[in-house]
Amino acid sequence: MVSVSVVIATLKPRDEIEAIQCLEQQAFDDFEVIVCDESPVTRARNEGIRRASSDKIVFLDDDSRVRPGYLRKANEVLETEAAYAGRTVHPADDVFARHFTGHYDWGDDACYVRHFWGCNMGVHRDVFRTVGGWDEQMGWGHEEKELARRVSSKFDILYDPELIVDHPYASSITEYWRKQYKLETKSPYYWSKCNISRADQLKNISCEAFDPLNYIRITPTATVVEAGSTVAKTAGRLRGFLSHPQQEADRGEVPEIDRPSQSADPSE
Repeated sequence: MVSVSVVIATLKPRDEIEAIQCLEQQAFDDFEVIVCDESPVTRARNEGIRRASSDKIVFLDDDSRVRPGYLRKANEVLETEAAYAGRTVHPADDVFARHFTGHYDWGDDACYVRHFWGCNMGVHRDVFRTVGGWDEQMGWGHEEKELARRVSSKFDILYDPELIVDHPYASSITEYWRKQYKLETKSPYYWSKCNISRADQLKNISCEAFDPLNYIRITPTATVVEAGSTVAKTAGRLRGFLSHPQQEADRGEVPEIDRPSQSADPSE
């Protein structure tokens, strides 16, 4: 059995996946890569967990570019930690790097956090046995936040700044707006899972939409990006809210993930 299983959910052919090209350049070679093309992405990741031969499971996007030493460090971290979030870098000097990717980086010191991102994270299999797998009703859009909420209620999530991945946040302003719209269509479903009532969901949407601070930043370009993003988010949230009027009764069951383990339990 290998030490680390890397799960990548993608529709790309294996030989076109940037992440694999970077992984093959790692000095650490005791790993496997599991490519899953099921839809949605959460179902693909769950299939990857089931197929993984290791209990130390790393999740990357197909365009995640790991830095040297990443897998060796991931292997070390998951020996003692239940889950980790790495440092993710938007590899460009643009408006996104300067104003919109602060949530990717918690600083230069390791600390415990409450979130992780699917382009750069690792979880021990025993965590999935406890909290269940990815919510397959969510697809792409807050799926990491939903899983992290369950994980952090039972385990610690370590942020390790040495686990660095270069990953593009957005290639253009219009692409960013489209991503924000798509992401926020899932917000009402996520809020329902957090026991937020329909009335409070609508209040949240309205307050965010009419808050003038959500339309300005410190530079003209950033202001344009932020204003357009707020409009896109509002439209996405309204679509999600109106498309699923029965969400409070339909919060989705997460699948159980269970396989015999041959490694030690992670520390809680």
